[in-house]
Amino acid sequence: MKSFKFEGVMAVLFAITFIGALAFWGDWSGGRMTRAEVDDYLEIIDDNLQWPEPMKSYMMASLREWGYADTGKEFMMLNMMRYHDELLDYPGAIDGFEGTPKEANYTYELGTKEIILGQGGYPAAWGEVVLGRNVARADNSAANTDWNRVGFARYPNRRGFFRLMADPEYGKQSAYKLMGAHTNLIPMEPEWVVPDLRIITGLVLLILFFAIAWVRALRRR
Repeated sequence: MKSFKFEGVMAVLFAITFIGALAFWGDWSGGRMTRAEVDDYLEIIDDNLQWPEPMKSYMMASLREWGYADTGKEFMMLNMMRYHDELLDYPGAIDGFEGTPKEANYTYELGTKEIILGQGGYPAAWGEVVLGRNVARADNSAANTDWNRVGFARYPNRRGFFRLMADPEYGKQSAYKLMGAHTNLIPMEPEWVVPDLRIITGLVLLILFFAIAWVRALRRR
């Protein structure tokens, strides 16, 4: 049994790490936000976001309604982005930025990824639309349904999203987003999520390989 002491210690460390990851990504200390908590966050967010009107007022009203209806559950945010024809100029925009609208949006994504990860969120799927127009539409109207970039981000709960928007660095980086693209945000609580089956297949085969090797090693003793 002494020969397996290292493996035992490693198993304990891995288990502790896994439980810690579950606690962080699942935000076990969370739960539903109270109305007072939502109002406190919104006061900070209102000061943090230098957004043009009427966009800011609409966003704040939507956040209040969404926050008051908090379920405490994880959710995924669908981001649908359409690049501006040219950089949007407004009070609070980044002075001196000379990139394209697409580059401004990309600057925002790079500048906010660590903030999102710090709140237990992460991008689940992200990328450019491969056609200039949607493949299928119910009618031939609505040019405003033509998107350039689409993504899904996962958050442990709504509190994580409120903390994100209340972060001072997010307020600075969000200017690049507004300069570069119009974005629709649609939150949803997933009923089920299918993981990448290629990764799952690889993990199953890896576990099976080590299990067989361990059994064979025991039999040789």
